[in-house]
Parts: sequence; structure tokens; C-alpha cells
Amino acid sequence: MEKGLLIQFFHERTYSPQPLEEFEREAERAAKLGARYVYIGEIPKDHQDWDEHPGDPYPNWGMLLTSLFKIVVPDRLKDVLNTERAKKNFELLRQRADILKKYHLRAALTLSEPFYLPERVYREHPAWRGPRCDHPRRSKEMYFSPCIDEPEVLALYAEAMDRLCREIDIGYLQLITNDSGAGVCWSSGLYNGPNGPQACRHIPLEKRLLTFMRVFQEAARKNGREMITDITSHIIGFKTADLAMDGVWKQLEPGQIVNRRDCHGEVPIEHVSFGLYEHFRPLRRIPVPLDFLNLLDSAMRAPCYAVDIQIRECEFDEYDRVIAAYAERQPKNSAEKMMLLLKVAGEIAGEKHAEQLLEAWVEIDRALQELREIWLDNFVMMPLVSQRLINRPLVPRPERLTEEETAYYRPFLFQATNEKQAQDLMNIQGMDFIRGFSGTRMAVLSMREAEKHLENALTYIDSMDDIKFDELARRVKVMLCLVETMIHACRYQEILDRTREDEQPAYQTRWPVEGDERMIQLGEIARAEIDNCYRLYDLISGYEQELFALTDDPKNEDIFMMTTYLPKQLLRKAEIMINHMRDADDIYETNNK
Repeated sequence: MEKGLLIQFFHERTYSPQPLEEFEREAERAAKLGARYVYIGEIPKDHQDWDEHPGDPYPNWGMLLTSLFKIVVPDRLKDVLNTERAKKNFELLRQRADILKKYHLRAALTLSEPFYLPERVYREHPAWRGPRCDHPRRSKEMYFSPCIDEPEVLALYAEAMDRLCREIDIGYLQLITNDSGAGVCWSSGLYNGPNGPQACRHIPLEKRLLTFMRVFQEAARKNGREMITDITSHIIGFKTADLAMDGVWKQLEPGQIVNRRDCHGEVPIEHVSFGLYEHFRPLRRIPVPLDFLNLLDSAMRAPCYAVDIQIRECEFDEYDRVIAAYAERQPKNSAEKMMLLLKVAGEIAGEKHAEQLLEAWVEIDRALQELREIWLDNFVMMPLVSQRLINRPLVPRPERLTEEETAYYRPFLFQATNEKQAQDLMNIQGMDFIRGFSGTRMAVLSMREAEKHLENALTYIDSMDDIKFDELARRVKVMLCLVETMIHACRYQEILDRTREDEQPAYQTRWPVEGDERMIQLGEIARAEIDNCYRLYDLISGYEQELFALTDDPKNEDIFMMTTYLPKQLLRKAEIMINHMRDADDIYETNNK
């Protein structure tokens, strides 16, 4: 394989560091695959980041990401930032970098920069306040990145990067900006639009970015390191391109990349990341090798010199095997791609069952393709986890739920404006993705098609009659339950949306009377979801952390991470729904035939 590989083994960000033994096994895997760089920057989350902003969901994004001052705290920020955490993170990265040396690999690091600082910093140093960088529909407070045109701010970065590079050889540095708590002054990619201090408004964006990138590169050179510096506002396919940054490439120096382009206007690094597996996160280890192979093939055929590959958790090293098989012989067409996958399936299931496993992969791929067409940010993580549709009751009058009944899920809903939005099942992070009869119908039809493909996958998995695929079967069954939950939530909210707040049932003294169709439908949907809760409870109980990335410490629950109490919460959800089903009686006419 001629192109250089940068490999990141992706895991859901938790509150505990990955054991070094596991990291070393991954480094060994990367070396065998021919990697040149391996990412080392996955650090534990810190709940304090959210605790300091009570009631505001926005810090949950920043908690997922690494920034420089979470690794090294400059002297002037020691009174306001967590220095003990930084020391632990620094040591973790240093140990990982040392492991990479054993395998002749260099470290790659992704930082979210310039990352927001606590408000008290800007009260003490007003000139440091840069752009507002939060997402206004997902935040209650305002968050500001430091202004990187301010010499004292640049000095903070230079100090921290110098200390980092003294002990850690970073060959590739990726800076992600204008998202999740980071932002550049007067950039068009900011969620609040171009903004920042008046003092730097006249400075061209290219000068601002070049100055910032040089701080990192000069710190590396000062310590005898050569480092590629790559800053992007693309968020690798998830965020609208920043047009102001797109034209900066003409001013770049060798070793610098902005929004994917180098100083020649070329794209030197292609990224194999995200893809279909984003649609079942954080459900673990469902393989999607077809999609992965297609992304890999597209990147490898591109006129670049390196490919950045993100490898998700998988049970049988499916993605490693695909990379290795691709290196042996690059497929020329779709038929050869399927032959490559059949070979990989045979390595896992044996020649006898290779075709069944490949067919299961095909069906899973088709299911996720259907779910992607709904155009949620990602199918499980956003509505089912960040809106807690997994364990949140569907009730006719959500405003009647008591504080005790909502306490286990309400703090973890990502709506950021008011309680009315929080009660809306289809308000996903302050946005409407699925709304109205037509939107709901199309979404449900897509999800029903996805279910058919998942059921087909189960048929193929069961036909292999091999115990080692039992956990894959369980994961697919759990995914089926999650799709059902999403279907029920869509349909339920659509009925509530066409119910007036002041609506009263038209009671009649005669009988029999046909009840209000909406009430009958709500009852049917609720009963189906209650049954689904019990089914999901049976599947998850005893397998919680094998199936989901969960925390066993309730204090560490956050918007993107549920706890091992999930099975009990499913039972609680069912109980609350049963208790409140008759709340519909004073809205709709009952069926008294």
C-alpha cells in the first residue's frame, strides 16, 4: 500500500483512560497494517466541565474533545484550569507516544482549538475574549474562544505547545475549529456568524490562521521535531464548509493544511471516518465492512499521499482484515470488492459459512442506508440517547409527569431553550428533523424497511448455527428494538402535534360511540412501546456494557453517556406509561362500544 496511513482506534469517550496494554495492542495492530501515524489524544472526560455550567447542555460537546490546555496548563491559567487533570492527561499521552516508538510509529494528535476559556479569564483579561463559539440553539450560556490575534493568547499556546513537544514527538497535528466549543475570530464557519473583537476585525483570516499554525510548528521545531499542521472547519463531513477558510491555501507554507488543502491547492490527506456506523452509536460492535470498504477504496483512489482511517470497535477485527486484504490486492470494481469481503468473511466464519456472514453484512449495510436517509445527525446517538427516547416515557400529557417521574432522564435531554421543547419527543437538539403526517410517514416507512433488512441479517446469522455469532445476533435484536422505539416516538408525537392544548372530549350520554381515533392510536402505540421496553430489558440485562458504552457511576451520567441502570430505567419507563395512559381521557372521547 503506497499511501501512508494515519490510524485512529475510536472509542466512546468515557471517564476512565484506556489501559496502556490495550493501547499497545492497537499500536501493534496499526504497525501490522502499515501505519505511519497513530492518534494518541483520546483523553477521559471530566464531569466538572459540565458541573460548572448547571442546566446548560452545551459543555457535553466539549467534554468529548481534547484541547491543548486540557493537556498542558500555561502558568497564567493555573488558577482557573484543572492542572491535576492536565498532568494526568500529559502523562497518558507521553506513555502512549513511548509505546509507539517501539513499533516505529509517530504520534498524531487532534485538538479542538482555540477552545473556550472560563468567563472569569475574560473578566480579568478583556483583550483575550475572542469570538462567541457556542451553538445558540444548543446552549443556554455564551462561550467565547480566546482571540488568537492577541499576543498574550498566542504566548499561552506557545508555552503549552513547547512543553508538550519537549517530551512527545507529534508528527501530525489536526486542529478542528468552529465547532463544539472552539472558534476562530471573524470566521464565516462560526455558528453565531462571523464575530469577534473589533480590535482584530481588520486582520485578514489567512494571516490569523497562519500566525496561529506557526505557533504550533515553531514549538515543534524548537524541540527538534517536524510536524504537519492541519486546521479544518469541515468537521470531516458533518459541518458546512467555511468559505472564508477555503481560500486560505494560497498563502500556506509547506507542511500546512487548511480545510483539507495544502500550499499547492491539493488535498494531501483523505479521511475514512464516520460513515454508516455513526447510525448505531453507541451500540457497540455492529460491523459495517461494506461501507468501510467503499470509504477506504474512495480514499485510496484519490490523488493524495496519506489516508486517515478511523477504526471503530469490532468483534472479529473486520476493519483490520479489510485493510489488509485491500493492501494485498486493490479491487478494480464492485464484483472484486464483494470477493474481497467474501474472503474476509471466510477468515472469520470459515469457508462453510462465509456466504451467510457476507449476506448478513449486506443486510446490515442496507438497513443503515435506510436509516441514514432519514437525515438525523446520527440515528441512535442523537434522538435515542441525547433525547433519551430509549428510556423516556411516551405519555399523552408530559406536563403532568412529576419531578420524581422525570428525574432519571430530564437532566440529560439536549433541548436548550424551554420545557415545552423538552416535552416534545421530536425536538432533537433544538431542531425539527421529523414533523407532520408526511414527514412521519416517510420516516416510518424508511425505518420499517430498515427493520426488514435487520431481520434478514438475523436469519443469516442464525443459519450459521455458531455460538461465536450469538452476540452479533443480540446486537442486531437490540437495534431492532431501538428502531421500534423511534417509530413509536415519531408516531406518538405526530398525534400530539394535531391535538389542541385546550381540546376537550365531546362526552355523549348515548352508546355505543366510536372513540376518538387519536386516542385509540395513542393507546396502541403506547402498548407496543411498553412491550418493546420489556423485550429490550430482557436483551440488555446482564450484557449492558457489552452492548453499550455505559458508565457504572451514576454521577458520571451525561447527555451522551447513559448508566448501567438502563435496564431498570426501561422498566420504570414502562410503569410510568401504564400509570399515565388514561391521562388521554380528558382530551379525547373514549371508545365505549
